[in-house]
Amino acid sequence: MNVERIKYTLKHRKVFRKLEKKLLGYNTFRSLFHDLDKVFLYVFCDYKTVHDFHRKHARHHELRAKTYNDYIQMVIDWECARYTKPDKPLNARETLYKFYPELESKVLPVLKEFNL
Repeated sequence: MNVERIKYTLKHRKVFRKLEKKLLGYNTFRSLFHDLDKVFLYVFCDYKTVHDFHRKHARHHELRAKTYNDYIQMVIDWECARYTKPDKPLNARETLYKFYPELESKVLPVLKEFNL
């Protein structure tokens, strides 16, 4: 079992919900389940398996994002990562341009809406 990964993910989920509330003024139903699959899968699977499964299936990741709300969730995820993940120190705007410049037309309106 990946106890440290579970703790890392739980901490991230908490900050995600806090930042979502700050930006939107409320928490969405989706935030209740943000990265929850990872918490459960870490009990049974290794990090790489969980990581790959999650990125392939979660709507807040680039492979599945389709709606404006998906991109809002993506931006919140990117923005809060720097507070909880020492290996991911970039803010949402920096993450966009360093790793996902092809998503600029979808993500930039979200960044502007929330002054990020």
